[in-house]
Amino acid sequence: MNTKGSGKHHRHRHHRHGVFYRIRRWIRHNKKWFGFCSLMIIGILGIGSYLLYGSIKRQSAYHVISNNSVDVGTGYRNITYNGQEYQYNNLITTILVIGIDSTGSIERTGYTAAPRADSINLVVLDEYHSKVTIVAFNRSTQTAIHRYTLGGTDRGTYVTYLCYAYTYGDGLEASCENVVTAIEDLLGGIQIDDYITTNVSALPYINSLVGGVTVTVPNDDLVDEYPELSAGSVVTLDDSNIEAFLRSRDTNTYFSNDDRMERQSAFMTAYAGQFKTCISEDLEGMWTQIEQFDEYALTSITKSQYISLANLLGSIDFEEVDYYTPEGEDVVGNYHDEFYIDEDAWMEKIIELFYIEQ
Repeated sequence: MNTKGSGKHHRHRHHRHGVFYRIRRWIRHNKKWFGFCSLMIIGILGIGSYLLYGSIKRQSAYHVISNNSVDVGTGYRNITYNGQEYQYNNLITTILVIGIDSTGSIERTGYTAAPRADSINLVVLDEYHSKVTIVAFNRSTQTAIHRYTLGGTDRGTYVTYLCYAYTYGDGLEASCENVVTAIEDLLGGIQIDDYITTNVSALPYINSLVGGVTVTVPNDDLVDEYPELSAGSVVTLDDSNIEAFLRSRDTNTYFSNDDRMERQSAFMTAYAGQFKTCISEDLEGMWTQIEQFDEYALTSITKSQYISLANLLGSIDFEEVDYYTPEGEDVVGNYHDEFYIDEDAWMEKIIELFYIEQ
């Protein structure tokens, strides 16, 4: 038994020696070819490593909490920024308002086939400071979003356009929640309370809900087709121009979404005050009107929450609504315009909006 085992072991070692011998022999006779192949492999590995490093570096830049000057401790409720300690303001209610580029009823589409989010606005109701702030996110913001398989399996995150967060969902709640998650990540983990999603078909209903929104037109983008919408004009929007005012832009012009966001800002700030007034005058009637266009809207807010929200609105000053767009850089991308948030300025704004100095 020992002899047989020893012989098998000897043949195995001899076989390995023969393989290595032949390899060394080939290298000696093909030194130039071997050297060229080695350089190619090293070059490919080097380029691959550089690209991987660049990708990781770019992705890390989109996470606010990755900033070395921020210490989130056990979560977002208590943080330290540049040596100063802050506590989360618990008297804040947040509602994410999403506008998608579809018409007709909002329906299940299947994962990865849903519409895009044309407008993404976070309404921050601050009872502690008695103020409201609307944070408008550029749809072209480059950030990490979750993507899913056709069967709905989460494939993790990758950096792309914020507007695609809705697209990668199922067209209904999963899409809404995916946008919520993307914004929560941009906020460093701060939780969003509720969402409201509407599409193009809902715009006339939304406008008539408050008797037509009266806005000061911020630019001349639409004046050729809509003479009444010249910069500086005070106009009450109606069914003939509400969609153009909120959605139209020149797609052949770089960064045309910036001007559209100016108009959306004018609409949102005016709407907030008018909505508060209407609720205070007819709480039940407003809910009945909202239910009339529920096929063009999707929300996590129930009727009982709506009543609580109405009471909250009554305690907040809407005389001056702050409207903020994150600072950053517009870049001409390979396919579409891209926007990159200024991480430092954004972190300071997060603290201003959501935290109280300890």
